This record gives sequence, structure tokens and C-alpha cells, in this order.
Amino acid sequence: MREVLTYRLPDATQVTLRPATPDDAAAIIAAVRSRSEERSYVLMDIYGKDAAAERAYLERLERGRNLFLVATVDGAVVGILALLDMPLCRGAEATLAAGVHLVREWRGRGIGSAMLRYAVRWAAAHGFRQIAADIFTTNERSLHLFRKAGFREEPCRRRSVQVGAREISEVILVRRVPGGAARA
Repeated sequence: MREVLTYRLPDATQVTLRPATPDDAAAIIAAVRSRSEERSYVLMDIYGKDAAAERAYLERLERGRNLFLVATVDGAVVGILALLDMPLCRGAEATLAAGVHLVREWRGRGIGSAMLRYAVRWAAAHGFRQIAADIFTTNERSLHLFRKAGFREEPCRRRSVQVGAREISEVILVRRVPGGAARA
């Protein structure tokens, strides 16, 4: 599988998908902070709280078991996909946890779908059997994106989290990886 993929959107904008490097840390933090407030507390727990923490995270990330992908347009990070070896369901072997984040003005243009296709190919090439995503039920765009990519609800866990004064439910969506073999 090629690590760097470049394609064009219908409006001829060129998008590049590639694994993130420590040099992307500041741009990743800026992209995450561009997201809606309801997710910001979660994202800052997954990603570094600042560029130095994000750089350190990317430097120690075990690349054979985890993928941190960026989508760039003219060198600017417009999307992030994290595919991490941390099962969301008990007993789920060879499962990766996925999260996709797009800068607001780049949503709805097919970049998230392209990133998920890349993630499925990467997971298969690295011997994983399935990918799972933990998504707020209020995040209709993400639910639609993952369902469109073949993810289905997994009954292993459904919970609610407190976000400010609101309680928001989460759901886990799972997709089997074609050709994913058992990991050693």
C-alpha cells in the first residue's frame, strides 16, 4: 500500500493523504481546535493539549500498530484520522479505534470518506480484523460518514457523558476489515 495518496476533488482541489509527522503537531492542534465545542474536551484528551505535547505523542507513536493520518490541501492540514490500537469493546481482538476530524469548511467534500477508505486498507495491510468508532449520537455528520463507509452499531457499549450542562449519548460503530488476519 502506498503511504502517500493524492487525488482531486470535483472542483479540482488537490488533496494529499499521508501519515502525520511530528512536524505536523501545531497544524493538527489548530485543526482540532477548529472543531465544535461539544467535542473539544474529548479531542484534547486524545490529542495533545498543545503543539509540544502533540509532537511528543507523534514521536512515540508505534507506527506498525497505529496510524495518524492527515489530509492536506496546499500544505495545510484540513483533516485528521487517528487509528489506534486500543479496542473500544471488551474482548475485541485485533481492533483499532478510529476518529476522523475535519476542519469545518472542508466537511461534506469527500475527504472523510477518502480517509476512512485509506484506514481500512491500512488496517488490512497491518493484520487488523476490525475498526471501531465511538461517536456522540448528536454528531449526525460523523454517524452518517461512518455508516456510509460500512460501519454498523455494536451493542458492546453505549454510554452517556457529561458535556457542560448536557448529557450526550455515545454509540460504537464497527466495521470488519476485509482480509484482516490475526495479529501476532
